Amino acid sequence: MTNLHLDLYWRSRHPSRADDARRLSRFVTGLPDFDSIYRSWLESPETRQETAPVPLSEAVAERLLIENITRYDLPPDPWPEAGSCIWGGHAGPPPYDFREASYADTLCSIGAYGERAGGNSIQMRLSDVRPSTGQPWRASELRPLMKFAREIWRPTEMRATLTFFEPQKIPDPTWASGGRTLEPRIGWITFLPPDLAARAKCPADVEVETLDDGAALVTLCEEPFGKSDAAGLARLHALEAALRPLQS
Repeated sequence: MTNLHLDLYWRSRHPSRADDARRLSRFVTGLPDFDSIYRSWLESPETRQETAPVPLSEAVAERLLIENITRYDLPPDPWPEAGSCIWGGHAGPPPYDFREASYADTLCSIGAYGERAGGNSIQMRLSDVRPSTGQPWRASELRPLMKFAREIWRPTEMRATLTFFEPQKIPDPTWASGGRTLEPRIGWITFLPPDLAARAKCPADVEVETLDDGAALVTLCEEPFGKSDAAGLARLHALEAALRPLQS
């Protein structure tokens, strides 16, 4: 199963400014520009039923959001404040590629608003091997996809991470556990918002790409690495140490 994930998070947004149908349409339609695997969103290899057509019109995106709205457990009435969940497995164009190394899927939990609703997220499990190249994702190939996703969804947090990465903790006596998660969560590629990017003193051996608005993508290394890679782990811990003093 895939080892690489791309995760985006943002807080609740009122429907009057969320514009989720337009954003979802642009997202689903634009993803195949980054890899051919995204030319399908499927329910399963067995049914091969589409969960979202590609390309996706704004009208159909609106319908999908309505059809997949979250519901209460009992009674199962619609819960609009909790948003909608749209999922799909990716296998490229017909006749589809269902090899395990090519497996990828995306879960869009979007449209949440209000105090009880929590936040919104896009969680992408990326294929270990890109069908379009026959090779694993490289950081220089993944950053353009991250910038595309950020332009559409405007997340407050975004990272490309490997499954063995553990959330880093900082002491906080106000939490029952005695600590809270370091923010932003660090990944193979970590998004720093403009205010944090301006103050962060990143390690010299990581790559920092500064974006037009002053935000930054911080990359530990070009190739994904394993949990026994001493150099990769050293960069990870050095970035963690650089961000610890900036926690609010």
